[in-house]
Amino acid sequence: MKIKVEFVGAINTGPYKKKQEFEIKDKSTVKNFLETLHFDKGHLNFIQVVKNGSRCPHSDVLQNGDSLELMLMVGGG
Repeated sequence: MKIKVEFVGAINTGPYKKKQEFEIKDKSTVKNFLETLHFDKGHLNFIQVVKNGSRCPHSDVLQNGDSLELMLMVGGG
């Protein structure tokens, strides 16, 4: 199945385009998908995900055609 992904803000897109489609396995969760990307495993918990316009937990199961926005939460002062 395919999903659409947009990397938003300060997140490093690495080898990926800013907006890209990905082929993933059926019944994959957001977390399963994030683990396939090039991100440091320690940073995964800091990635906020908006699925089809609403914020979602990493435990959400993805469906064919879902649209994700990935944002790395950063702080500082």
